[in-house]
Amino acid sequence: MTVEEINNSITYWSDWASHDDNKRYDVALMKIWVQFEKFMSELFVDYCLGIASENGYLPERSIEFKSETQLNAFLRAENKQYVDYPSQIKKLSKHIFEKDPFDVIFSDSNNNVTYENIMAIRNYVAHESGEAQKKLIKNIYSGREERFVEPVDYLLRKEKSTHKTYYTYYTTFIGNIAQLLTEEIN
Repeated sequence: MTVEEINNSITYWSDWASHDDNKRYDVALMKIWVQFEKFMSELFVDYCLGIASENGYLPERSIEFKSETQLNAFLRAENKQYVDYPSQIKKLSKHIFEKDPFDVIFSDSNNNVTYENIMAIRNYVAHESGEAQKKLIKNIYSGREERFVEPVDYLLRKEKSTHKTYYTYYTTFIGNIAQLLTEEIN
């Protein structure tokens, strides 16, 4: 998956959500985020295996894996059959790379908060569970239940620093982070 494919996903789902018969920016953000998670996971695997990004960036590794099978065995938590890439990237990338390319997300407090907020929205939209709602309220509304509104409404509100909707703020973040993950940052 490439940065262009992420940008195409943003365009496609934004266009879809903007139609009068849809107006489901929450679903659009979830669909875009799923693509971004796939992009990030594939890029992480490539970097771990010594494969450069589409922009030629290849972070120096502290640990070298010989195959994706070996990497996945390292990444699987407990007895699970799948790898939870987002949490494993956050937890382990700083130990795998000399200069962690994912620091652009996790070491920058603003980016990390935005990343966590989008994940909370995505999880609530996907599951609508009580647990997902609690995490959404904690992340987006500072734990204040009385401020809760459904993500479909929240995403149309204006973000304070940019005065753009939260939907636009989040999709811009996703596009920018995807690009930054493929480049060496000094």
